[in-house]
Amino acid sequence: MTVQILVTGAGGYIGGSIVADLLNVKAGILKNAGIHAAVRSDEQGQNLSALGVSVARLDLSDKALVENYLVSHDIGIVVNTATSIDREVAFNLIVGLSVRREATRKESYFIHTSGLSAFDENTGWPYGKVKDSDSVYNLESESKDSYIVRQVDTFVVEQCKTSDVRALMIFPPTLHGRGTGTWNQLSPQIPALIKASIKEKKVYKFTENREATLAHISDITIFFVSLIEAILRRDKLPEGENGYYFLVSYMIPWWDILERLAARLYARGLVDSRELDLWPSDKVLAEAVGVPVKFAYSMWNSSPQVSCENRGIVGWHPKWDTERFLNNLDDEIDDFLELGLPKSSLLDSLKPKSVE
Repeated sequence: MTVQILVTGAGGYIGGSIVADLLNVKAGILKNAGIHAAVRSDEQGQNLSALGVSVARLDLSDKALVENYLVSHDIGIVVNTATSIDREVAFNLIVGLSVRREATRKESYFIHTSGLSAFDENTGWPYGKVKDSDSVYNLESESKDSYIVRQVDTFVVEQCKTSDVRALMIFPPTLHGRGTGTWNQLSPQIPALIKASIKEKKVYKFTENREATLAHISDITIFFVSLIEAILRRDKLPEGENGYYFLVSYMIPWWDILERLAARLYARGLVDSRELDLWPSDKVLAEAVGVPVKFAYSMWNSSPQVSCENRGIVGWHPKWDTERFLNNLDDEIDDFLELGLPKSSLLDSLKPKSVE
């Protein structure tokens, strides 16, 4: 029987791009897969329906609704890109997969999209550099109370184990590039830096020059498709407590990125100087990027120290590198000027009611 795959957050940057890549598979084990897209609005759904996707206008916080959809449509794989910080959503999806497994006796898989900020000292990670082939679950468990993402990560692994659902935990870094989805086509992070720089007429930097971990969205979606193909081939994959996959393509010092960004914005007359200054205050920083200071540090000055070993199991070879990213930074500016700052459920969830 044809596999049925549900992608949550399909109107978003990562989820929308994954759906587009799945639809582009014209041969092999995924050729006849049924693709279901969970969206937040009717408008998002209309855009996807035109592509031949089965659109699910689902309230993921409604346990009964989620369970009914997964069981009635025989969903065997859920790719959760909707949220990395809402355990209720994860719980409902995992329980729905568990009920489907009990009804059909077929394996069910929960692919959870988290983030490498979980392994950054800015978020209280105490263990330094970590490999995804290490006992990462145990380390996250020991430090989960200091950061919401780690709390949800460990919850997902534990709930999947209890529910007899196979868990695979995916950790993208800071993403860039124009996505291929029908709705949000930009990551919020690089565009937010561009917006803040234009607003302030100046490019600012943090005091410490940390290394950014990066990947292009096209490389990330290739990984997801490759992972799903490996699942369907029944390849032996790390899963559950061992199923952590770090997806860093390359690392660049943040100041190198900002220096190149300042030069390109200055050449366009969008900032007054190509020289970098330090952020004048935490208040200016918070107002410029629109989130509390602690999240600004974790999102725009992060430097998780990770080693990526498990990604090679599915044959993932990123096509983007440092030189290509820096040489194409003008594209990031062009995309922001055309599309503006994307609506991001993650950033929305972090924003204070007022920034003081």
